Amino acid sequence: MVPALFLYSLILAAALKKHKAKSKKKRQKIVGFKEGVEILQSRNILASYGIKIKKELPLVDACLCEVEEQDEAVVHQLSADPTVEYIEDDYEAYIQVIPHATSVKAKTQIIPWGVKKISAVSAWKLSRGRKVRVGVIDTGVDLEHPDLKENIKEARGFLDCRNIQDDNGHGTHVSGTIAALDNDIGVVGVAPEVEIYSAKAFDKNGKSTISSIVEAMNWCLEKGVHIVNMSFGIKQNSLTLRRAVKALSKNGVLMVAAAGNTGKEGAVLYPAKYPEVIAVAACDEEGKPAIFTSSGPEVDIIAPGVDIPSTYKGGQYKAMSGTSMAAPHVSGALALVLSRCSMAPEELKEILKGTAKDLGIPREKQGAGLVDVERALLSADSKGVSR
Repeated sequence: MVPALFLYSLILAAALKKHKAKSKKKRQKIVGFKEGVEILQSRNILASYGIKIKKELPLVDACLCEVEEQDEAVVHQLSADPTVEYIEDDYEAYIQVIPHATSVKAKTQIIPWGVKKISAVSAWKLSRGRKVRVGVIDTGVDLEHPDLKENIKEARGFLDCRNIQDDNGHGTHVSGTIAALDNDIGVVGVAPEVEIYSAKAFDKNGKSTISSIVEAMNWCLEKGVHIVNMSFGIKQNSLTLRRAVKALSKNGVLMVAAAGNTGKEGAVLYPAKYPEVIAVAACDEEGKPAIFTSSGPEVDIIAPGVDIPSTYKGGQYKAMSGTSMAAPHVSGALALVLSRCSMAPEELKEILKGTAKDLGIPREKQGAGLVDVERALLSADSKGVSR
């Protein structure tokens, strides 16, 4: 009897311990404060509710906080505080790539079909992207890749581990489409002389959170980047991400994002869905919309996104597909125009759309049409805005 009672007590103690551990599980919440609330004040407010700050997000006047599940009542009280604008979950975001990649072996340099399709080769006689800074918020970059390293000016990590190297391959691929060197090896990017600022906000599985993305956006702003490429998306309309997009737009930063790989109509993902961001759908080599590309009235433009060869982690080259691959074609095109012509982001956006080639497909699938960067450059030149 005694051994049985002893065994029962052990089981009960273990169950109670498990229940206690579960009840103390912490959740990540972003608390957004109203305009005018200074950081010291927000710290004091959160402390008064017994809420711990994990990180501060000054770009959006918010804090990422750790809240125990049983403290929902405290969160409810905080939401009613007159200084608080909103409280939301730290939503997850994902890179927009089809999970299949094919190795590419090029004995000599090849010009990817997508670079040719948007007339970048013809545009190189006018511009190659020199002195334009492009921020790539992604899985990082292969810092020693022979086809990229000269154009990588700085890299920063925003995950808890602070790693800056690309442990997925996606970020290196995106960076290569924008800026692979014209050096007789591998591939060449749309704008082979731009400066890449790599912000690693996505892990090896291609996943991130809004708080990490916002930190990366803030860093891009501090570094004075002209264009930010965001080959990722989320379904939720995050108020935090919305604030960050508005902040960058207010500071004259062009933002380009993948429309998404849902393959559905009316399903453009955020941040591409925001009006300040250029939403990019994907097409194949024949100019047909990719079967996976999201479509909707928010689509601004379409670009190559099927079987795109580019740089990859470990000094490799691979062909990948997704609206993730379409977006950097547009970022590179914008860099070519901006390198030659000085103009406001909205004006540049309108020139890119106004010179796009109509593919004869619904506007929800192509936006203004296929990017034609040579025409965009000539249009900008005719407006007399050359540097």
